[in-house]
Amino acid sequence: MIPQDLPKLPPVMPIEIPYADGSKVFCPICVANGYSASTQATGKKWFLTGNSVGGAIWNSSIPRLQLGLGYHGSSRAVRGLISYRAIEQVVPGVGLNLGYGFQSQESGATGASATLEHNMVRGASVLNLFGGISVQENDRRGRFVGGFKWSPDGKWFVGNQYDGRAHNPFVQRAFGDYSLGLLYVSTRSLTLTAGWSF
Repeated sequence: MIPQDLPKLPPVMPIEIPYADGSKVFCPICVANGYSASTQATGKKWFLTGNSVGGAIWNSSIPRLQLGLGYHGSSRAVRGLISYRAIEQVVPGVGLNLGYGFQSQESGATGASATLEHNMVRGASVLNLFGGISVQENDRRGRFVGGFKWSPDGKWFVGNQYDGRAHNPFVQRAFGDYSLGLLYVSTRSLTLTAGWSF
């Protein structure tokens, strides 16, 4: 049985990150959802996350629905984000999340995602797993996305997210309502991450 007071992990959303050389990486975690920057806070309605690439703010006032607004610095793109917990339990302990993202300029892409998520708890140790499919309108190809986040003690976390094209490993330390960490974006660029729930 899954405890009800587990830290809430931000939703998985597809975001396209352009590099200075013009190439792009399909990255659903770097800017918007803060998977590598979640906190230990419970009962909070707002989540703010940021790194050297950009940041986002999420609100979860409506049960099972999260609305967000993200900003990507180098492209100066503002992104609207939606995530909905469509099914609490597809099978015991596994929920279905649906996501959609859109933005204000041509440099990025509108995208949608559907992922299954599972939390496993063994004493103080917690493992979060997710996997699913994401589609962007710029190429209309379905891509597998997935990842994990593991903590031995609820304070230190290590994980990785495969965004459809590249891996994004991270390490994180949570301090109650706050978190700090390092994220290796597409295994090409190292950035600091920070999160705050309020």
